[in-house]
Amino acid sequence: MNVIHFLVKDIFRKKLRVFLTIGGISIGISLCIVMMGIGESIKNSFKDVYGKRQIDIIIQEKEQMSILLGRVDAGLVQAAQRTPGVEDAAATLLYINKFRGAACPVFGWEPEGFLFNTVKITQGRKPSAGKKEVMAGEALMKSLQKANERQVKIKGATFSVVGAFKSSSPFEEFALVMPLADLQAAIQEEGKASFINVRLKPDYRTESAIANIMKEIDDNSPMISAARADEFIAEKTKFIVMGEQFSLLVSLITIIAVALGLANTMVTSSFEKRRFLAILLALGWQKIEIALLFICESLIVAVAGGAIGILLGFKGTGYIFGLSHINAFVPVLGVMFVLKIVAMILVSAVFAAAIPAWITLNSNPVEVIRNE
Repeated sequence: MNVIHFLVKDIFRKKLRVFLTIGGISIGISLCIVMMGIGESIKNSFKDVYGKRQIDIIIQEKEQMSILLGRVDAGLVQAAQRTPGVEDAAATLLYINKFRGAACPVFGWEPEGFLFNTVKITQGRKPSAGKKEVMAGEALMKSLQKANERQVKIKGATFSVVGAFKSSSPFEEFALVMPLADLQAAIQEEGKASFINVRLKPDYRTESAIANIMKEIDDNSPMISAARADEFIAEKTKFIVMGEQFSLLVSLITIIAVALGLANTMVTSSFEKRRFLAILLALGWQKIEIALLFICESLIVAVAGGAIGILLGFKGTGYIFGLSHINAFVPVLGVMFVLKIVAMILVSAVFAAAIPAWITLNSNPVEVIRNE
């Protein structure tokens, strides 16, 4: 405990220097979180829609890259349900509606399909077909209640909000859901769906069985293609992956700059107390103990700057999503993402400590004391 107290006191002896170093680390870490967190949040939003609902296959329009422009015959649901190995199938029609200057997803689901059973109704009730009714995700519902609104307009038609739902997917928390036929009529896409969600029976969730079922579905029409849910997500988020690669490169450069800045502070600090360190070596301290002193000092500064940086990064990611007017994509950064950032901070701290430790441990303590 005395050693830690000494380290903390020694670190903050030069207050301006340490605060500038902590500031630089926090800005660097927050930049990394913002750069990587935006793509991570959007990908997580898509993954949650399909993964947590045990959707195995997506039937989509062939050679159509856009999830918004793709159209298939909603009647394919019945054909898919007759396919051996298929447990259930449900059509989804997706439309992006403008709501208070922001992009608000609107989903059309079959009233008797399994998709309505994948969300929990927290207020009111499920919308009835043919009555121009919708239900809203909890985040959107809070916004509507705050403005004392119970109606929304879609393509000029007014719909009553009769309920609110909680979804495992952040993508749907700021979305509207209505019966499929009502959305088809509203956007003049009768009989159409954006894609078909297919669930397989547990015994058919093997590579070979999925491949056979996908082939059988593909053979039904030359205008459609069946894809595994994870492949569908990867295809529709290609623009995010490219952006992630650029973000990762920028983040790595930033982390290297942070590590070098911290190393510069550590080297300066080691020169200021080189006589003290030389005395410790002369008194019999082991080299590993001296190295641990540097690592502890570096970790204290890095963790302080990293903690501030993580907080700023999360706040910054949310702020950027707010500026983008795409409320459907909310910042959701998982445990693994945070662990990656923490690992970056720890690696930077160890790297920064290695340089002054190497300089100190390769010097002659007698010569250092004599010169001092």
